[in-house]
Amino acid sequence: MNTNDDQPTGPEDRPATAAHNRRRAVLSDSQQSSAEKLRADLLDLVIRHERETIAARALAGDPNPTDADPLEWVKDIAAAYTADAADTLDRLADQLTLDDVRALRIAGEAAQAVTPRVVMAEADRGKKPPRIADELGLTPSRVYAILREQRDQ
Repeated sequence: MNTNDDQPTGPEDRPATAAHNRRRAVLSDSQQSSAEKLRADLLDLVIRHERETIAARALAGDPNPTDADPLEWVKDIAAAYTADAADTLDRLADQLTLDDVRALRIAGEAAQAVTPRVVMAEADRGKKPPRIADELGLTPSRVYAILREQRDQ
């Protein structure tokens, strides 16, 4: 260590230290490259495992081998529509086919027809009408009316 205050003490004054720092930087880069390669290899292994698992489950007859929510795309449409209806309508008009719209329309009719039974089942499980209303996007008074209608049948 240099104790004389008049002499510079930077890395250029200590060639051995400067060379060591350059070697260390190169080593660090190669270690990072190795780490990136390892990360990529691990990701490839995980993806391959997922694909093989899905394929095996499909071959075994699993109707939903990816465990995906079968209504996810419908929920995505509903969420986008309530968030920004005008933009979503243009996008949906470009993306959906007549078959898609027919399926959604019939599914909507089915959902409307089954709503009273679902409301009644949730109420029977102890869920309060205001919470049912909130989850369904209905008013509490409509849920109470549905419950009265179902109990009168």
